[in-house]
This record gives sequence, structure tokens and C-alpha cells, in this order.
Amino acid sequence: MPAHKGTIVIFVCISVTFVVYWAFEKPFSPNKYVVAESLNDTNVLSLSVEERLAALTSMMTSYLDEIDSTRRELLKAENKQLVKTDIRYKHRKRLLARSENFFEQLEAFPFVRTVFFKWNIAEMRKYLYPTQYPFTSNDCELISKFNTSKCSTNINGLLRGKILNDSFISLGLPSKYTHESARKTWTFLHAIQDAVVSERGDVIAGNLTLTPQRCKYMTIGDIPGHNRKLKVYDEVFDVHQFWDQEFYHLHFESVPRLAPYVKFLNDNPSVKIFLRTGNPITSFLGIEDLEKRRLRDGRFRARVLYSPAGCPCGNPGLLTTQLMSLYAKRGLENNPQKRNKIVLIKRSHKRFFRQHEEIAAMLEAQASEHDLELFVFRDDPVPSINLTRRRFNEAIMIIAPHGAGESNMIYAQPGTVIIEGMCFESKVNMAYKLTAELLGMRYYGLLFKYGCFDITAKQIEIPVKHLLQHLNLLTTT
Repeated sequence: MPAHKGTIVIFVCISVTFVVYWAFEKPFSPNKYVVAESLNDTNVLSLSVEERLAALTSMMTSYLDEIDSTRRELLKAENKQLVKTDIRYKHRKRLLARSENFFEQLEAFPFVRTVFFKWNIAEMRKYLYPTQYPFTSNDCELISKFNTSKCSTNINGLLRGKILNDSFISLGLPSKYTHESARKTWTFLHAIQDAVVSERGDVIAGNLTLTPQRCKYMTIGDIPGHNRKLKVYDEVFDVHQFWDQEFYHLHFESVPRLAPYVKFLNDNPSVKIFLRTGNPITSFLGIEDLEKRRLRDGRFRARVLYSPAGCPCGNPGLLTTQLMSLYAKRGLENNPQKRNKIVLIKRSHKRFFRQHEEIAAMLEAQASEHDLELFVFRDDPVPSINLTRRRFNEAIMIIAPHGAGESNMIYAQPGTVIIEGMCFESKVNMAYKLTAELLGMRYYGLLFKYGCFDITAKQIEIPVKHLLQHLNLLTTT
């Protein structure tokens, strides 16, 4: 895509290959698979968490430098002629970041500067988790009534992965966005002069309302009522959005928007961060003085506001998801051959297995037969964050009814099996299926017409028993 006025494009070099499926909203449908290098590259597969993270953050150095240069330019310009935003102005143009030609339309607003991170896909593939496993389920016919994802009932497909499809890269980019042939756009950031924010995550500046990709994107929500009552900050990095205080959305949609910018935020400690909810996951990013810098209330004006790329509801971005997981796993053992836990998530309300005790007894027997341990992850009380991280990192298999506890897969290792009791009312929520794919995990969905509450121990035992017969393979891939 050519550079335009108001946009800055950083060209560097990386690669990956993928396919994505619908979660909350409209399906993301790749139209081709791109088969890349072999998964037998031991140098790629054996990289440590720290090595992957160091390589990826190093690749982003020029991108962050360009953001910093843009920052200095806007702060200097602001001192000369501040673009005043009138909150009460009724005739703003609204731009949705999900829309086709979004970046081209944004050129009409010179107070918005956009910086792109572009990198060669083949190079990037060396450092992102490279493996994708097929979506498997006990009932693909029933799933097809709710979702168009390619589904297989052949559980043996989970034993061998393939190179991820590069269509995953387009998550978080505008509809029909065209990548360059060699360099792909992995993410981007807007730097916006004199801005306020709405309750649901929109940015209001000048005659523009900019809506990042997010849940409930059609509604703006409340905006601050009057300029003079707002506290003014020089710089604010904004990652708040609708549902950002919910566990899944916090872990995979809101906080990961910070992940590419840790160095920028540490190099510029005066930048405030608008993140409404504190959570232990934020501490693993290593952002200095985060709690002191964190804004909890959206009633402010920013002379320069930084708005990183968002994502469609339930469809988190590839780069941000993997970066967030790498940060979250720093300091853990991360040894695939030492994964010896079956984790069973026990929910105490809303969505849970009514036959939990029978399921736990069956899993205890299966674990004993294979020299594994069963760990029951309860939500009342919730285990400490340190114990949670260790147990999910040690998991060879995670079994759960659909719910927030599955978000702890962010600490698990690639290749871990996720067996989810899929719940549905008017639709099936596929968010954790997609997240498992982005993190290189094996996903098996259990779906029955009567929902997830009454899934039996026998029904769960079928995939568990089959997969544990191939334990050696599961611990080495």
C-alpha cells in the first residue's frame, strides 16, 4: 500500500501462515492457504520464550523509533497551534477502523498520524509460534449451523500440525486490506492531536470520531460533557474499549494492545496509560510504574493520544496475542517434555459441568494411568497468580466449560490440548477456539444440542483417552 499524507510506513522484514474463524461477529474467511517452510526446522521449534520475545521486539525497533519521532513532532506542533476539539460539535465524520478504505479516508484528517509496522513474512515465521492444528469436534454438522469454520470429526488431525496460514495476519486490519507481496502489515498505531475518548473506546478529535475495531463497534457510548471540566494530559496511551473489564476481553483484546509498545512506554515514562482495570496480567509486560501511570477514568483530554490497532470482537490479532503470551510466560519453565498436568476448570456459576465430580474422577484415573497429575482449577477461591501460571504452563491438556478460566491458556505452551464444552444459546461462542489456534494449541470442541451443562464424563473421556494414547507425540510437538 503506498504511503499517503498523514501516514508513516516502516519497512523492515518477516512471515507466518494461517486461517481464521468467526467468534462473536462476522466470520473472517481466508480465501487461500499459503504453505511455507517445513515444521521440521528444529532451530525454529527449539527457540525459548525469551529468544522469541527478544527477536520480535528487536524487529520492532525502527517502528518504535518512528513513533517516537512522530511524538516529538506532534508535541512541538501542539505548542504552536493546538487543534481544539469541541466536544459539543454535532457534525463529525465517523470512521470505523474495520471499514474498507479506512486508511485512505483517514488522510482527510491531518491531526491523525498513522505509523505502520511492516515486516517480511518469511522472517517473522522464524519467531512466531509456527504450527496450526485443525479445528476438531464431536459434531461438525451441528457446529455448521452456527459457524462456517472448516471442522473435522477426525481427532487424529490433532496429532500433526501444519504451518499456520498467513490470513491470520489480517485480523485487526480494515476489510479487504491489501498487503504488499513481500512485507505484510502486522499492526499500526495512530498518534492523534487534542483528543478525548468515549466510554466504549472511540476517539474524538477535531471533526472526527475514530472507532477502533472492538466489540459493539456501532455504538459510541457516553463522551465527556464539557471541555473545561476535563483534566488535560500531555500524552495518553489508550487501550480501553467495550467489555475491557471482562476477563477474556482484558486478556486477549485490551491489554495485548500494549504488548508491541513496552519499550516505547518505558522510554517515555511521562506517557499516561488509559486502562480501566488493573489485573496481574499487566504486570508481566514489564511497563515501569504502570499503576502510577494508569488512568482509570475517561474524563480527560490528551494533547497527544496514542491509539494502537484494535481487533474485531473475539478475533484478537496474531502478533499482539503471541507477544502477550510470550511476556506472560517469561520466567516459567516452558519445557514441553515436562508438561504433566491435566487441568480441569471448575466453574461455580453461570456455565459449569453438572457432573463435575464424575468428570474429575474419570480424569484422575486417566492421569494416573499415564503418570500425570490432575489439577482442578477452581474459581472460588481462585488460586494465586503464580500457581495459576505454573499449572497452566505445565498442562498437557486443559478441559473446561466455555468461560473466563480458559483465558489462562495464555500461560500454556504450544501444542497443549484444549477440550472445551461449547455452550450456546442463539449462537456458539468460538473465541477460545480461535485463541487456541493463534497460540499454536490443539482445540477439540464438545457440542451437544442440550448445551454444555450436562456433558458427561463418558463424553469427555472419548477424546481424552484417545489423545493420551499418543502422549509422547503431544509432549514433543
